Amino acid sequence: MFFIKKFFGYLLSPGVIILVILSLGLLRLTLWHKSKKTGWFLIFMGILGFYFFTTEPLPKALLYPLESKYKPLQQVPDIGKVDYIVVLSGEVHDNSQDPPTSQLGASTASRVVEGIRLFHLFSEQPRLIMSGGDEPVGGEVMAAFARSLGVPADKLLAETNSRDTYGNADGVKAVVKDAPFLLVTSASHLPRAMIIFQALGMKPIPVPADISINIKKPFRRFLPSGIYLKEMEAVIHEYLGLAYLKLFPSRAGR
Repeated sequence: MFFIKKFFGYLLSPGVIILVILSLGLLRLTLWHKSKKTGWFLIFMGILGFYFFTTEPLPKALLYPLESKYKPLQQVPDIGKVDYIVVLSGEVHDNSQDPPTSQLGASTASRVVEGIRLFHLFSEQPRLIMSGGDEPVGGEVMAAFARSLGVPADKLLAETNSRDTYGNADGVKAVVKDAPFLLVTSASHLPRAMIIFQALGMKPIPVPADISINIKKPFRRFLPSGIYLKEMEAVIHEYLGLAYLKLFPSRAGR
């Protein structure tokens, strides 16, 4: 099921959608001469899709319902003792010759930094659980990142077997058990992560990181940029994941 989810997620990514539409349009123009109108229409739709996918309005509009669901944690809430801060991995680069600060993608680095901020906010009492497996092992690289920024090794745990959000939840459940804990991940990913963690009987307290909806570039918002295409890829991935949870709630994201 893991590979099926990844395969369909790849097929429905914005770049692939645009490529397929443009390719079909080109084939209509070159191989089916009687279908030139359809070919030009498909090419026009591909260019239009490229424009909307790579400019600010559409990605931000789709991100807003996800990223605005939970507010950032600015001060210690009245929730009693918190023993764990769980940070979920995202992109990790396979460049072990570089320092840990260069081995994490921007989104993952933002999550780890937010986890470190919370660690200090809570008087350095909780333990940080860095959750992520696969190759390279995200949890280990994230823990190395935190150590390089001064977090003591005895305050760090690395969960290294998970490949997706369900795996993250399942991997840390034995440690956090039924106690409340802070759950840190990208703001757009947090709604789906909360559903999965809660479905497994856990008590996560949501803390968004890597928030992008408040980053405004008024002079560039209608100019194509790879930044917006990446945001569009992330938002489609999250909506597909939420749709999967809606269709198969008993699987909890497996």
